[in-house]
Amino acid sequence: MMKRMIALVLCLASVLLCLTACSHGENDKGAYIRMYLTEPVNDVDPLKAFDNEATLQIVSLLFEGLFTADENGMPKKALVDDYKYTEDEKEQKYLLTLTLKETYWSDGVQVTATDVQYAFRRLLASDTSHAGAVLLYDIKNARSIAEGNSSVDDLGVTVVNNTIMEIEFDQPIDLDKFLLNLCSPALYPLREDVVGANADWGKKASTIITNGPFLIRSMNYAVRDGFMLERNSYYYRDRTKDNVDKYVKPFRIVVNYLTDPAEQMKLFDAEEVGALYYFGEIPMAVRESAEYAELLSKAKITNAPSTHVYYLNQNAIIDNGGEGEALFAKAEVRKALSLAIDREAIAKALVYASAADALVPHTMLNRPDRKAEFREKAESYIATTANVAEAKQLLSSAGVNPGNYSFSITVAAYDAEHVAMASLIKSAWAAIGFNRVTINALSTYEIKNKQLNETTNIVEEIATGMFANPYREALETGNFEVIALDLVATSSDAFTYLAPFATKFSGNALTIQRDEATGNTTYALTPHITGYSSEAYDAKIEEAYACEDLESRAARLHEAEKLLMEDMAVIPVVYNQNVSLASKKLSGIRSNFFCSANFTKTKLSGYWDIALRDEFVVEEDESDEEAAD
Repeated sequence: MMKRMIALVLCLASVLLCLTACSHGENDKGAYIRMYLTEPVNDVDPLKAFDNEATLQIVSLLFEGLFTADENGMPKKALVDDYKYTEDEKEQKYLLTLTLKETYWSDGVQVTATDVQYAFRRLLASDTSHAGAVLLYDIKNARSIAEGNSSVDDLGVTVVNNTIMEIEFDQPIDLDKFLLNLCSPALYPLREDVVGANADWGKKASTIITNGPFLIRSMNYAVRDGFMLERNSYYYRDRTKDNVDKYVKPFRIVVNYLTDPAEQMKLFDAEEVGALYYFGEIPMAVRESAEYAELLSKAKITNAPSTHVYYLNQNAIIDNGGEGEALFAKAEVRKALSLAIDREAIAKALVYASAADALVPHTMLNRPDRKAEFREKAESYIATTANVAEAKQLLSSAGVNPGNYSFSITVAAYDAEHVAMASLIKSAWAAIGFNRVTINALSTYEIKNKQLNETTNIVEEIATGMFANPYREALETGNFEVIALDLVATSSDAFTYLAPFATKFSGNALTIQRDEATGNTTYALTPHITGYSSEAYDAKIEEAYACEDLESRAARLHEAEKLLMEDMAVIPVVYNQNVSLASKKLSGIRSNFFCSANFTKTKLSGYWDIALRDEFVVEEDESDEEAAD
């Protein structure tokens, strides 16, 4: 008996020793994980995340919507705890009731149904231009609001209390389709007291309030490790009893934008200070490097719900030897420019892309068959290799002498892929005679305020820590001749990808005119930002919208895409792919339909030793769990 007691004591001592050794003290709040997520993001407003597919990665870590779309595009409950759809044919009342889970913004304020209602209203506001507006068109009065005939206050979204909201519809709806729409990042809840009070709220860490798993601790790209995400300790957590990592395992995600990403690749999965354990974007400089071939063979590659496209501004007056004309209003010119592009060569140069043979990207759903992609059921409408002879013939038939014209391709200078493609396309267009094309690469710049120094009496520029984005401003205002962008899906439903090219579904801000004599105000719908307007296309989208039969709806959408490509209203270049590289030390990384990685359950083995090696120190400030409680 004594021997058994001694053995039990020794066993207990061993367990206690192990527990003591495994405890890292009060400063252990979880792993710091070095990553390279995307190129720098200077504005995390969810509505700004659809012109560059990489931007959604950051936004999706900061915010959470009512539903989320899984890797197959199917809706899963997120902020929603329960929902019920009812139809009362006698009263002609069609209602979706949503009950929200209890969770809080990163400043401790409860996330409420009012925040969801505000985000919906903001998307439909008369001064908002966004393709995502079509997501809400099933809701009572939504189309009337979009057309300027009703106020956003008339939107059929009612707040019952903090956690219950009702969405009313004009007629019976396809609930599955509407739930897909509710997965969109364009509908992430937002706080009116934060967003409405400051137009630049999404540009500075101190003014960004989030409801997702992470908040932004630092947003300074000029210093090493200057971009840092931190666990949102209010995310679904009961702070009085839940462990700090119950819902979000990592404490911080650290990104170093001061060092070139290609140089950082050398530290991937290393044992040295500054080692990285995840790349959400592979630097262009190493994609075909023999040095990294073995490493990159382990990368995860998936199709992304976005197509890299070129918008040609049909309203832009293009210089023609001192004169000017709306060159891109001519369909022959748009088709010739498309024919000149060797999409297969561009896809090969990018490595992680495939040549586009139409507009709608892979992953978008065909709807009648939930397992089938729209692209699988569609035809190829454009050639993936160049046809210079036919392009020249089209220009000749239109009476266009390409050597006389000068225009520019506007591109985001901070996106290496986009800049590389612009160079290749410029060469392709030179091959058919447009040899006076320039690339207008626009960079972000820090906003500075002027302030008088009362001591020196000199006006000085004071840095604000916020950045302006001239590229995005050009895209949003239509101030471009040709512009390159990732056309990112707002939903997994192909309808939402095609509809914005129709005038009544464009989502653009209304043109508002006031008659000074009568005082009356009129509102006019605005066509797509390219200026594209087609009665035949508009009619096809209306037909698809009105279809109750899924087969008929899908057929109309395929016909709509064909019309769009025949008109060459937009030039598709490549279907984007998402690529990520994760260390074996990482586990629990998940992904959604938008290819955004979810790190809430991610673990880094040996994280404490790594933190000590990298000299990470937990600051004792108001962000910490103890200080905030």
